[in-house]
Amino acid sequence: MKFAVKAWSNGGRARTGVLQLSNCPLPIETPSLLLTTRKGLPVFIAPDLLLSLPSPDSHLLHVSPMHFFEGASRKTISNIGGLHELVGLQNHGFSASPRDSMVCLPVAETTNKFKAAFETPCGRLSIKPSEYVEMVSSLKPNVWASLADEVPAYASESRNKTSVDRTIRWLDECISLDQTHGTSVLGAIVGGSNVDERIRCAQEVAKRNVSGFWIGGFGLGDSMDERPALLNAVVDNLPKEKPRQICGLGA
Repeated sequence: MKFAVKAWSNGGRARTGVLQLSNCPLPIETPSLLLTTRKGLPVFIAPDLLLSLPSPDSHLLHVSPMHFFEGASRKTISNIGGLHELVGLQNHGFSASPRDSMVCLPVAETTNKFKAAFETPCGRLSIKPSEYVEMVSSLKPNVWASLADEVPAYASESRNKTSVDRTIRWLDECISLDQTHGTSVLGAIVGGSNVDERIRCAQEVAKRNVSGFWIGGFGLGDSMDERPALLNAVVDNLPKEKPRQICGLGA
C-alpha cells in the first residue's frame, strides 16, 4: 500500500490523496467511500455490476473478519488464496476492520481485558487479538485495522480510559503477530466522547509502526454536535502523510 497527499484545504484539515494498492489496476482517489460487504461481496450489487459504479468507490471494499468465524476454516480460506480469490474480486481493494457499521457491533459490557465482544450474524462472539490476527492472515486483505475496545458515548471516565489502554495493548499484540511487520496495519483509535482520551490514544498509536489509522468509536450514542471536536482532537495528533479510515459516521 502506498499513499500520497495531493492537496490541502486552505486553513482547514481536509485533504485529497491517492491510494495505490498492489492488485488494483488504477490508483484510488481519496476521500473515498468504502462499500460495505457481507463476506466480501457488496450488499445488493452483483459482482459483475461493480465496474459500472463510479471509481474509486467501485474498487474499495470494506469487510469484517467477524463474518468468517463461522463457515469455512481459516486454513481453507488461506489455501484458496485469501479473500480476493474466494469471492473472485482480484482487482479490488479490501480494508478489513472488526466492526461492521450495520450488523457487527461492539458490545462493551461483555468485553474484557483478554477479548473484544461483538454482536454478529453468527451471535455474540468474543475474540482474542491472536484469533483476530489469524483470521486476517488467512483473508489477506490489502489493509486491516487492529482490534479495538470501542465503548458507547455514555461510558464512564474510568471505562473510557480502560478502553484506550486495552486498544493500545491489543495494537501492540497485533503488530507483534503481523506477518507483514506493520506494512498493512491501521492502528485503531478510540476514546469515546472524551477529548483527552482521544488525544492520548492518537498520540500513543502514532508512535507505533503502523501504515495508517482507523478512527472508531463513532455511531455508538454520540451526537453530531460532539463529532467535530472529537475528530479534530484525533487528526491534530496524527502524522499528516498517512491514510485515515473513519467508521460509524452513518449517513
